[in-house]
Order: sequence, then C-alpha cells, then structure tokens
Amino acid sequence: MRRIVIVGAGQAGMLLALGLQRHGYQITVVTDRSAEELRTGRVLSNQCMFDKALRFERDQGLNFWDGRVPPVNGIAFGAAGEAGTTSPAISWQAPLDNPGQSVDQRVKMSDWLTEFADRGGEVRFSRMTPEDLEELAREFELVLVAAGRGPQFGKLFARDDSRSVFSEPQRGISLIYVVPTGSEAPDWYQGVTFGLCADGEFFSLPVLSVNGPVHGLYFSGINGGPIDCWSDITDAGQFFEQAEKVLRNHFPWLAPITEGTQPAGPLDFLHGRISPVVRDAVGTLDSGAKVLAMGDTAVTNDPIAGQGANMAAHCAAAYQRTILEQGAEPFDEQFMRRSFDRFWDTAQHATRFSNDLLLPAPRHVVATLATAQTVPAVAHRFAQLFNDPSDYTGWLTDEAAAMQYLTAASQ
Repeated sequence: MRRIVIVGAGQAGMLLALGLQRHGYQITVVTDRSAEELRTGRVLSNQCMFDKALRFERDQGLNFWDGRVPPVNGIAFGAAGEAGTTSPAISWQAPLDNPGQSVDQRVKMSDWLTEFADRGGEVRFSRMTPEDLEELAREFELVLVAAGRGPQFGKLFARDDSRSVFSEPQRGISLIYVVPTGSEAPDWYQGVTFGLCADGEFFSLPVLSVNGPVHGLYFSGINGGPIDCWSDITDAGQFFEQAEKVLRNHFPWLAPITEGTQPAGPLDFLHGRISPVVRDAVGTLDSGAKVLAMGDTAVTNDPIAGQGANMAAHCAAAYQRTILEQGAEPFDEQFMRRSFDRFWDTAQHATRFSNDLLLPAPRHVVATLATAQTVPAVAHRFAQLFNDPSDYTGWLTDEAAAMQYLTAASQ
C-alpha cells in the first residue's frame, strides 16, 4: 500500500485525499485546523462550483450537499451606465446548461475532513514550514503541498515568469454573507449576479453556509479606487453598511439585493488581496527530495472569474489520474511534471480568462457583452465560459474570430 501525505485540507487536498483513499492508498493529511475549528471559524472564501468540476466530486461520491444547496442556475450580467444613471447600460441573463452550486468552504472542508478520518485516514495537526517537509519526504513516498496561496512555500515553488502576468494583487476583494431579516427571502436571482463598473466588479450568489442558506455578496475594487474600501473594517455590521453604500454608488440597479437583510454572522465577512501567480509545481528540498504543489499553491488566480474552487477540483482530478496510472513506479520528478502538465491543460484557460478580466475590456469583448442583450445565443455562450473556460482562448482572445462570430450569431 503506497503512502502519500497531503499538506493542506482545502478543496484540492481533501478531494484528492478522499479519492485516493477510495482506491486503497494510505493517505495522511496534515492541517492546522480541526473539522470543528473550520466549521466554527471565519468564512474562508467566496466560491462557486460549476458543473464540469462538480462532476468529479460526484464521481467520487463526495457530493454530500446535493438536494440541500441552492442551485446556481444562470449568469446575470449588468454594466454600469454613465454617472448619475441608475439603470445598467448593458443587461442580460443566461441559463447554465447544468446548475452550479456554492457550498461554504467551512461546511465542505469540515465535512470532508470528518469523512476522511471516519474512513480510517490519518490526520495530523501542524502548521508546516518548508523545513518540516524534509521529515515528511523521508517518511512518505509522495509529498503533495496543497496549503493554499500563503507565503510560507513561496520560495520552495518558484514563480513561473512565462505564465505569470502580474507581480502584485490587482484588486482589493471582500465578501459578506447576508440573510433575510424576516421570514421571507428577498427576490434574489437564482444564479450568479455579475456587476461591472469603472471602479471594479460585484458578484452575488446563493450559498449553503454553516447556518443554512445565505446570499454571498462579493466586491472587487481596483487598487486605490472607491471600491477598495474595506481594510479598516473589523465588524460585520460596519461591513454591511459599507456594502450597501458601495452598491448604491456604483451598482445602483443591484442595491435592492441588501433590502430586508442583515449579516449572517459575526464571522461571515472577509477582505484581502490576492496576487495571481503560476508557480513551478516541483519544489526541491535542501536534501534534494522533490515535493509537488497542487491547487492554489501551484496556480493562484484572482477570484474575478470564479475559477478557484473549480481549478482545485480539476487539479485533484488530474493528479489522481496520474497517480493511479503510475502504479508501483516511483513518484519522481518526471511523474510530478506530468501531473502538473495534465492539470495545466485545463488551468491555462481559466488563468487567461481570469487575468484578462482584470484588464480593461477590449472593443470586441464589449461588443460581445452588448450583443448578448439581444442575441440569447451570445449570452449563453459567454455564460458557459464559467463552467468551461477553454472556449475563451479560441474565441474572445481573438478579435477577428469574436467579431466574425457576433456577425453570424446576429443574423
């Protein structure tokens, strides 16, 4: 029985741990928080899983929340008009071919960590450093680092300059979960609501959280701009008031989202910054031993395209497939690079999509969003990019191809 250790208990690490466990591998997970600490702690992230990524969870029998989690049925887009106007200049909705879903990471990771232990998996509690990995490398055949985007492993996994567009965060980001103050929920759109203005972006969607269904409000502000305004807020009530103000001033057509609501809990908000980066996924310890990064540790994207949890799932799927194919052969550097290359086949499209959304939209993308108002096929195609970004690089990265498509779709 092959022994593998995974450092980190997030979306990528736990999905792989449970998947390999199901195939008879002896898996150890190292994490700095128990399932109870995860469940009762601060909200961890904003996330939406789309159908393509959800399929892998379901194939592993790990879709514990189907039937309870509110579905994400579509994408609603709105772009702000000129200053002083309250209606969007561009507005459309499009259904997803298959529903997505958002399960609070506190729910998902605590449930999965509990399930892993109940199935006989070993859980060790420790906050790891690169130096600590040496001991793991001596004990286990394969060390996988799925410790998120924290800085502690930044030197171990070098930045890949050829694949990394930015050198610093491009947005100040924030999230708050809200719930109705009365017995009836507001008339929320049952999908992802995406608002765009000159100073940043806004998203909202239904979420299954630790206390049941909530609505997640996410703000993405260009650095130094008026939506980059959260760093001094430490109280959920103050955060909620700021959210209402930002919606009124920058996304006025979406301001009713907060009417009749309140913060879901004192720990149900966060703010911060994320530096998009692609790293060399193979790290070399001082001893010469090789370790393999996965998930956000290998590829960190800004959340603007909603790809983080999806890419973590795709990474787990790619790595699991490569590990199973390896059989009894050693987990050497060649194996590690083959694992990451398989993941990058998918991740490269999500990375390009996410990075481009951080930049001013070129003329043909604006034309696409505008055409989507009157041509449902265009709206549908754009909405499906969140489920499968591979279409993006063959379509919206090429102005000639995009304009040719718009002409044909509009006829």
